[in-house]
Amino acid sequence: MPTPLPEIDEALHDVLVTLVRERGPLGLRTLTRQARLTAGRGSLDEVAVAAVVDRATLLVEHPDGQVAYLGDVLDGIVLTHRVRGSLRDRADLWLGHGVQPFLAMACHTPLPLVTGGEARLAETEDPVLLGPDGWLPTAEHGDLIALHWRGGRLAVRIVDPDELAGPVEEDVVRRLLSERCRTERWWTGDDEDWVRNALLLEALGRARLEDPDLLSTPHAPLGQILYDPLSRDPGAHWRDTAALRQLESVSFYVEGMPVSLDRELRRRAKQYGMTLDQFIVALLGHLAWRTPFAEDLEPWDDWWPEDRDRRPAAVTPLRLADGHPDHTG
Repeated sequence: MPTPLPEIDEALHDVLVTLVRERGPLGLRTLTRQARLTAGRGSLDEVAVAAVVDRATLLVEHPDGQVAYLGDVLDGIVLTHRVRGSLRDRADLWLGHGVQPFLAMACHTPLPLVTGGEARLAETEDPVLLGPDGWLPTAEHGDLIALHWRGGRLAVRIVDPDELAGPVEEDVVRRLLSERCRTERWWTGDDEDWVRNALLLEALGRARLEDPDLLSTPHAPLGQILYDPLSRDPGAHWRDTAALRQLESVSFYVEGMPVSLDRELRRRAKQYGMTLDQFIVALLGHLAWRTPFAEDLEPWDDWWPEDRDRRPAAVTPLRLADGHPDHTG
């Protein structure tokens, strides 16, 4: 079942993030003891700390149980963004979902800049970083800029198109992130952006644990690399979303499918960045409405089961050519 939107102890969350950001990765027992002393909460136990670690996007748990700061896990990462307005003589940088890690880290504390000073989150709810004069390159509309995070400091520069990774490298990023961006959560329209951003942060954190060099050179923006970025819903959640949007959908299962066919469908679904449910529904939809048989199934109003007076749909028989083995003359 999808998990509900997390309710986080914000005060404890800030204490934990500060501890691992300043002291590096800590084990759960050590982190709990340090948090107990810092927050002055003598009754704080490992269960409460583990609950926050499990839900917080700025905390990444290593396979050995060490808890690290997202900024340390992403050290060396280069995320790109397509500028939508000239940056000349400006200090505000409007960003999108593809560079969400920097926005998330800026929510906790301003980001130190390589050029000096800090970039802080805007006072409004807009995804904007504000910095000192001269911190932004003189990029124009349509230029690609790189946000490079190294040693706890952020650098921003214009990307030369020749620097970008090729299709093979992009496919590696697409596969690695899509495999880890499948956590199901309930959400409503007001929560949707929060959840999608959280999914990307979690996916990036886990992917960088596996491949510390992932996205260490300029790639195309994540919104361009990823299929249906930040909204890759598993089959069950896909149906839930359809229900929330007042669309009708049904569920069914297939009995007796050959193993070889099942493997081939799963392989193709993964190839196209889709879940098995999504791929099968898309395939059936294509067969129903994009083949010669579609014309034989009209009129569509005869499909509704509630209409008891419906007439059978007219079917046009296919004539077999002379000489066909099934031709009866």
